[in-house]
Amino acid sequence: MNSLSLNTLDPKTVIKHYKNGIFPMGDQDNNNDIFWCDPPVRAIIPISKLHISRSLKRLCNKKTFKFSINYDFAITIANCADRDKTWINESIISTYKKLHDLGYAHSIEIWEDNKIKGGLYGVAIGKAFFAESMFSKSSNGSKIALIVLMGILELNNFQLLDVQFMTNHLKTMGAKEISRNVFLSLLQRSTFQQ
Repeated sequence: MNSLSLNTLDPKTVIKHYKNGIFPMGDQDNNNDIFWCDPPVRAIIPISKLHISRSLKRLCNKKTFKFSINYDFAITIANCADRDKTWINESIISTYKKLHDLGYAHSIEIWEDNKIKGGLYGVAIGKAFFAESMFSKSSNGSKIALIVLMGILELNNFQLLDVQFMTNHLKTMGAKEISRNVFLSLLQRSTFQQ
């Protein structure tokens, strides 16, 4: 991992690195520093293979939630960063807002009773989506955001959903780990189709 300061984290550099399987993370102890990550094992959720539990299906079928796309990117990334320990520092927030303005970074917001309940943001390049972070303000808010995301990706014939690192939360929803070489092969095919 290499550390860089805020002024070197321009959108063109970030997109170039994503296309090569490398993504930035902020240093939680310094609001201006980022690290480029290129993990040897990558977590993905195969398109159309999202696992939705029965209880979550029942909750979705109640139709009490609404979703929006890119309605409030700033509030979504701010909510993702709002935790005790976070890699989403000021450099990351500034960069992804620029990527959003350029049409690369996107957010999904989940609403209930006109209040935001969860969401996620990430980057789309070609037919690949790189999920960066999720948040929940109530039970299942981030899971519902992931369900919405998968529906959008399927509808638009995406080929790759990168979730970077495996977590228990993602594993229960169908995430699997693959080697860097397999990931780069999938990535090349997915980002080539623009």
